[in-house]
Amino acid sequence: MKSTRGLILLVALGSAASASAQDPRISKPHLDAASSVIVNALVDSAKARGLPYTALEDRVNEGIAKGADGPHIVAVVRNLYTEMVIVRTWLGAMASADELKAAASAMQAGVPPVELGKMKQKSLLRSLVTPFTVAADLISRGVPVGTAVNAVKSLVGAGAKDKDINDFQRNVKEDIQQGAPPAAAAEARAKTSGKPEEKGKPDSIDQN
Repeated sequence: MKSTRGLILLVALGSAASASAQDPRISKPHLDAASSVIVNALVDSAKARGLPYTALEDRVNEGIAKGADGPHIVAVVRNLYTEMVIVRTWLGAMASADELKAAASAMQAGVPPVELGKMKQKSLLRSLVTPFTVAADLISRGVPVGTAVNAVKSLVGAGAKDKDINDFQRNVKEDIQQGAPPAAAAEARAKTSGKPEEKGKPDSIDQN
């Protein structure tokens, strides 16, 4: 993975020499010159690839608002850029900008990109923004990655609507707040939300 990320970064920075003109939304007063060049090169590369480059700009502005220094902002933007490139590979060229952003967040939470691709394959004709977002949220609440992915994947495979998945998320959250173990809460709710058990046993995450 490190070599893949390094190659992606080298490709993105290949246009850095031509990126010296500052993006008006990422201007010199907010970032040091070196960081501005790198960030703008990443934004330009995202635009060229058809990636949601505004997500990168949002990270820059968020970092500036929090008082982060240039190198830290560059690292955050670079990681997000790399993750969006990776998830695009697994989701396909037809994935929407919102799906890519949600998938990148899920990947940051620990969801393997191959699992994001499997979810997309299960439902090519619907947006997976909600499933990806819910998977990331469950993990942030202590649900193990495998449990969160399998629960959401079973709902997607069963044809659950966004409302069903949002209800599932809310119920798991409430169960955890009331003291239920996160894994048990997710597993129990997955068996009743959208009735996925009628569609068969949830898939398991590949171990290799």
